[in-house]
Amino acid sequence: MRKKNKIIVLGGGGHARVLIDLIKTSGKYEIMGILDEKREAGSSQMGIAVLGKDNLLSELYKKSCKNACIGVGSVKENSKREALFLKVKKAGYSIPCLIHPSAFVSKETAISEGVQIMAGAIVQAGCQIEENTLINTGAIIEHDCIIGRHVHICPGTVISGGCIIGDGAFIGAGATVMQGTKIGINAIIGLGSVVVNEIKAGKKVKGVPAK
Repeated sequence: MRKKNKIIVLGGGGHARVLIDLIKTSGKYEIMGILDEKREAGSSQMGIAVLGKDNLLSELYKKSCKNACIGVGSVKENSKREALFLKVKKAGYSIPCLIHPSAFVSKETAISEGVQIMAGAIVQAGCQIEENTLINTGAIIEHDCIIGRHVHICPGTVISGGCIIGDGAFIGAGATVMQGTKIGINAIIGLGSVVVNEIKAGKKVKGVPAK
């Protein structure tokens, strides 16, 4: 049997549990352990041991674990996920794309480092998904969309064809974005919103239509 590469999970909360399940289901990596700033070393999550805090990154890298993933989700803004991604990169780790086996991702889509695509998500042809973006459970990204870095597309969201989503944007659960719409950097789209017009950088909108 081929030996699996080891991977570290940063974060031990709800998103980490879902991500651990994805990794176990895909069978591509052996999870070496969890690093979490708040959980006690020696505790466990989903049967995976908490090894300690993020300051162990360098030590674990020396012990032949060269892969890491960001097991922290986000609510309304993505700065913590971005900071952890940059910290892990600085420590020398590779951050692989993690795609649930039940997701559909077109072979005509470009996916960058650290992207996570969760169960039941769909990414159609011609899309470009930039680094450390999270496409959560059951989200739909239609054809020819450009999704920036450190974006969170929440569960059940529908991004129609030809949309551009700026770096750090947060698209709330169940939101719908009309075809060809541009959403600016760090914009926040509320739960269940329907976006029919361009949303400028840093704007927070909600409602039907979103405003």
